[in-house]
Amino acid sequence: MNTDLHAIAAGWLAAGQAGVVVDVVRTAGSVPREAGTRMLVSATQALGTIGGGH
Repeated sequence: MNTDLHAIAAGWLAAGQAGVVVDVVRTAGSVPREAGTRMLVSATQALGTIGGGH
């Protein structure tokens, strides 16, 4: 996860807001994003993407 997402996740945790890190660990065939791609998701926000859009 890049530093920006780390800082944002830490801020969410400090504020008591739950969130999850989505991490593509393996791919096969034709895929929109490669392994290692990450995103951060909360009830109200989504940062990054594991889909085809950047």
